[in-house]
Amino acid sequence: MSVQMENLTVQKFNSISWHDSKLVGFCLYKHEGEDRVRLSLELLGAGGSLTPTDIVFKECVYFASDVYLAAKSMCADDISGAECYESSDWKNAVSEPSPFDVILGGRGFEEHLHFSVSMCPPGGTINILARDFSLESSK
Repeated sequence: MSVQMENLTVQKFNSISWHDSKLVGFCLYKHEGEDRVRLSLELLGAGGSLTPTDIVFKECVYFASDVYLAAKSMCADDISGAECYESSDWKNAVSEPSPFDVILGGRGFEEHLHFSVSMCPPGGTINILARDFSLESSK
């Protein structure tokens, strides 16, 4: 993936109206041998309407979550914000091989983007390393 394409992906993700949208579910699965993450959302649109939408993260290599489900429910499943980064401290930390890592010479996460979704506090966060994402209507 070229740097220009990554920048477009970052811009596209960061342009979504995340604040006060809702996270209603998530799923880890394989699609044609590729690891994917699907977040089921209700995206906040013009006039305050909520639209059922799935966001699918493609070519995923890392998923980390610390979602406090009771707090998420207490805050009406609201998302505080979300952002995509080409580089971050979290991405750097998970890119370091562990002593038990079978992959020699690094994990090869350089071309992956860090997607971060934050719930309204104290709801927690979801962090994903993936190459791309798509939005899909979920009716």
